[in-house]
Amino acid sequence: MARAGVTYHDIAKAAEAIKTHGQDPTVDRVREHLGTGSKSTIAPLLKRWRSDNEGTAAAVSGLPNDLVEVVKSLHERVQRMADHRIEQARQEFETLNEELHKELTHANNTVSKLTARQQDLENQTEQLSKEKSEQSQSLQDARVSLEKAESQRDEAVERTNDLKESVSELKQENRDIRDHFEHYQQRTAEDRQQEREQSRSVNQGLKDQIQDLQHRLAQAESRTTELFDANAQLQRNADELKQANAVLRSDLNGKIEDIQKLKHEHEEAVTKCREYQYKNDQLTENMAVLTAQKADVDKQVAVLSQAMETVKAELKTAQDKVMFLTDENKVILQEKAVIQGRFKQLQESL
Repeated sequence: MARAGVTYHDIAKAAEAIKTHGQDPTVDRVREHLGTGSKSTIAPLLKRWRSDNEGTAAAVSGLPNDLVEVVKSLHERVQRMADHRIEQARQEFETLNEELHKELTHANNTVSKLTARQQDLENQTEQLSKEKSEQSQSLQDARVSLEKAESQRDEAVERTNDLKESVSELKQENRDIRDHFEHYQQRTAEDRQQEREQSRSVNQGLKDQIQDLQHRLAQAESRTTELFDANAQLQRNADELKQANAVLRSDLNGKIEDIQKLKHEHEEAVTKCREYQYKNDQLTENMAVLTAQKADVDKQVAVLSQAMETVKAELKTAQDKVMFLTDENKVILQEKAVIQGRFKQLQESL
């Protein structure tokens, strides 16, 4: 709470004390007597005291001291009450203003933190969006690779089927050759020998072709197995990418919820700040009301001063009446003495 400063009542008491010691109340003397207060604060209050003191001195000339003391006591009491209420309101206003300033600072810090956190979440969201786009592109590339692998696999299967058909044709041709070989087996020895040699040559060629076709078939089957494995691996990669995409989508939804929550907290902080501003405006209005009340008290003091003038006039009238009654009483006493003297003379004459 702020330290209470000097009031008009303090200045008036110090000035009266200095004046009692036969000195003229100045700003330095009043400040030295109080031991506190700044010259800029004491000067206008001392000027006000001089004005009030001069007006009171002019107004109370000729009044009884008791009445003057009562009016001065009433004026000081009203002034002290007004100064106390104004000082109390000022202290309450300063205290509440400090608290509101602290809460406003805290709210501004909270808003700054929430804004920074929101910016961080937005950056994370943007980063996640980029990663999601990259993973989507990777998934698309994997799908294209998978489609190419499937196309190559289909071509390999088609080539394998063609090779199998060629092998079947060669086997049929071999059987036909064997049939012809058996058919012509009964030929002459020379023809048979020649045919045998030709058959051996053909058979050797066919065996070589069969071995080559079998080797090519084994390669095709191995290539097909590799393509199947690659297809399975691509499918697993696609499943993993789908799972990672689902996790990223879940994280993104969580970040979006956090951002919405932070926006809600930011709106609440702004609303609270507006409420504090409204309270501050109300305190300002209350200060204005207290200032108006002080003006009303000053008006009441002026009314009391006028009432004191009226009392002074009535007292003057009463004093004149007392003087008149005193003179009349003297005349009556003189007449009474004269009557008593005559009465005494009459008694003596009788």
